[in-house]
Amino acid sequence: MNIEEKVKEKLDAELDRCVVAMKPYVLGLQHGSERKRCSLWIKKLCRLSGAGVATVEREKRNLYAKLLLRMLQRGVLEGPFTQKPDEGALKTLPAYMSVYFDEPSTAHIGSHSPCCLPEWVVGELGSHESNVSSVGESSSKLVFTIVKNLFFL
Repeated sequence: MNIEEKVKEKLDAELDRCVVAMKPYVLGLQHGSERKRCSLWIKKLCRLSGAGVATVEREKRNLYAKLLLRMLQRGVLEGPFTQKPDEGALKTLPAYMSVYFDEPSTAHIGSHSPCCLPEWVVGELGSHESNVSSVGESSSKLVFTIVKNLFFL
């Protein structure tokens, strides 16, 4: 495995941890429309994994995921997450959005490896199978399965 592949794998694992951390916040949203919009964003972010996605796009994707997680932790969706995601590539986040990364986090993003999944993941997934073939890597398939089975209520 070359260095770029290792970087991509690390970025995909970081996305996986963000999505897992988002679950309780998304499920706790009061309005179904907000849950649905967050689910659409998570689905878009999870699709930006796989063989053909460049490292730069993965980094941009992870910034969106971290930003969404921070906003969910604060209980207020702003910026790009007030609308459904646009088709196509993610736009570069405006510089003023960096203030969200300067704030102390209210929750720690756990470091769960695929072999040591949190109990809620194993319990919620049960025997559900994902028929998603557009997501390239196995860890991203797991996250997409979580999104599909948990967020699309």
